[in-house]
Amino acid sequence: MRTSKNLLKGLVCALAAAAAINTAQAQIVAYDNSSDPVLGRFSPADNSLEFGDQVNLAGDANVVTEFRLEYYSSEAAGTGIVRFHANDGANGAPGSTLFQSGAFDLAADFNTVEVTGISVPLGSDFFTFTIEFNDLQNTQDVGLLLRNPPLVGSSFDDMWVRGANGDWALEQIPFATANFAAQVVAVPEPGTVALAVMGIGSLFGFGYIRRRK
Repeated sequence: MRTSKNLLKGLVCALAAAAAINTAQAQIVAYDNSSDPVLGRFSPADNSLEFGDQVNLAGDANVVTEFRLEYYSSEAAGTGIVRFHANDGANGAPGSTLFQSGAFDLAADFNTVEVTGISVPLGSDFFTFTIEFNDLQNTQDVGLLLRNPPLVGSSFDDMWVRGANGDWALEQIPFATANFAAQVVAVPEPGTVALAVMGIGSLFGFGYIRRRK
């Protein structure tokens, strides 16, 4: 009976430890390009085109739970849509759409759009985030803010732009690094946490077997 109680206590401790691991992992900032100063802002000449940045996440967390993106708008008009794409298209271009936000109203001046309460498995440690502006005024100036270098994770010096024909192309910003101000918070895939539980549980199981011998 005492051995059974010890086993039960061990399993409870294992589950508690796994829960603590999962809670800690939920706080991982997998990509962070929010350091000062702001180096400028950018949007394509045709600001109705979808564009964004391919980023590489740090660590093993690749289920996005929060996303922040900084933008500028000269007027409180128009809307924006944020998307996540897997880079499974031709020649590594954005392909499958993993996430699309609802349309959000643009506010005037410098702002941050926050996407929370999501759970988007990436299936990889890199992806492309984009924005698409719609319903802008004729004289409205909009764009994403530029910062560099990323504090966590990494990004190439170029960006993806989706042309009017739907094809993606890599472009660069003259005299600037095309790293947009963004932050990605993510957790590991459930299988990672499950393995941790199994690993901890196996330790207690092994101890139980030894005690029975």
